Amino acid sequence: RFELAPMAASGPARLAAQAVHACLQQAGVKDFGASRVTLSVETRYTGGENKFVGYRARIGYSVVLGDLDRAEELLAGLIAAGANELTSVTFQKRLKEARADARRRAVAAAREKAELYCAAAGALAGKVLAIDDVSPDVLSGRQEGHVHREPAVDDVEEGKALDPGAIAVGAAVYVVYEIEPGEKG
Repeated sequence: RFELAPMAASGPARLAAQAVHACLQQAGVKDFGASRVTLSVETRYTGGENKFVGYRARIGYSVVLGDLDRAEELLAGLIAAGANELTSVTFQKRLKEARADARRRAVAAAREKAELYCAAAGALAGKVLAIDDVSPDVLSGRQEGHVHREPAVDDVEEGKALDPGAIAVGAAVYVVYEIEPGEKG
């Protein structure tokens, strides 16, 4: 909604912010904060020129929600309370845990492959000599300027469905193992 006077624009924004604040408190959300009121001049391009339409006031909120299963319910409540724009959603806490898990799995997969190759060659995979963390984008060829390597068929997870609530997280490592003689070696 546009207003012709700056002060008139901030009134409705403050009322909506109070309702959003009450909604967050009622939902039991403890980790949130609001920005100051920002005013912007709104124009429309008509007849070859920008024409003044009015002023718009905005108050932004930053919300940290620990239980992502409640996100849809909370967003519906915030919109009903007067929030009219969602600019971004990030999943920071779980993302850190997911990345750590992906790295652990990448190292385990590297050990499994090294043992498989060594067994086929009649040797044993020994102690780790070096580990290099590598961007999964480099290995999949999504970064420019790097060699493209297609993942082996058994490296690709089956049934990867596009889930709107899912975040793709990957990890890749180069691991150098000491090769020890096997039973026949």
